[in-house]
Amino acid sequence: MIKRKFVCQLTTRYSETDQMGVIHHGNYTTYFELARIEWLRSLGLSYGRLETQGILLPVLSLSIEFKQPLHFEDQIQIEIFLDNDPTSIIDFSYQIFNQNKVLCTTAKTRLAFVNADTRKIMRCPEVFLNALTG
Repeated sequence: MIKRKFVCQLTTRYSETDQMGVIHHGNYTTYFELARIEWLRSLGLSYGRLETQGILLPVLSLSIEFKQPLHFEDQIQIEIFLDNDPTSIIDFSYQIFNQNKVLCTTAKTRLAFVNADTRKIMRCPEVFLNALTG
């Protein structure tokens, strides 16, 4: 069975706020990346180890919808969902909730599996598939 949902929690930092006192929109990409890295870790995979094995995962597309602002020291919960079985592409959806369980942000990313040597898109590696189903 593929683990399709993972939850990551963090506290927003002062350095992530803008002049209006809300989390700057540019920081959300970091939140999504942190959630993906923690999701991989929960599967027993290390992104760093994947890279040393010649597997890269560049982001091909990103879309975000901001519903409510986040602020300094919000305790947020990022839910990351694997949208479907990976092929050469892997799609994720995200939901960010604040400490009051209010849905603040939704997003989607599309990443590709890329061979580090050739820089060409490749099929999802067996090590990745095994971790997903293990």
